[in-house]
Amino acid sequence: MNDPDLVDALLQDVPELTSSQEIAALLRVETATVSKWIRAGELSGMKIGKRVTRVRKADLRDFLLGADEMNLSD
Repeated sequence: MNDPDLVDALLQDVPELTSSQEIAALLRVETATVSKWIRAGELSGMKIGKRVTRVRKADLRDFLLGADEMNLSD
């Protein structure tokens, strides 16, 4: 499990609803990687309209806290 204090510090300025692009920039990964995590159910996303997905800050925090226990390399 990742350090909750470090995760909270990382997410301090993140809005309550974040886009895949914002998450990708924060984590220094491709937007396609974030979309893959959402499609696979590893990161909870909510649809807003047909083509817009947002991730709640609390869900991103949970994802990051458990990320070292997941196999994210696929």
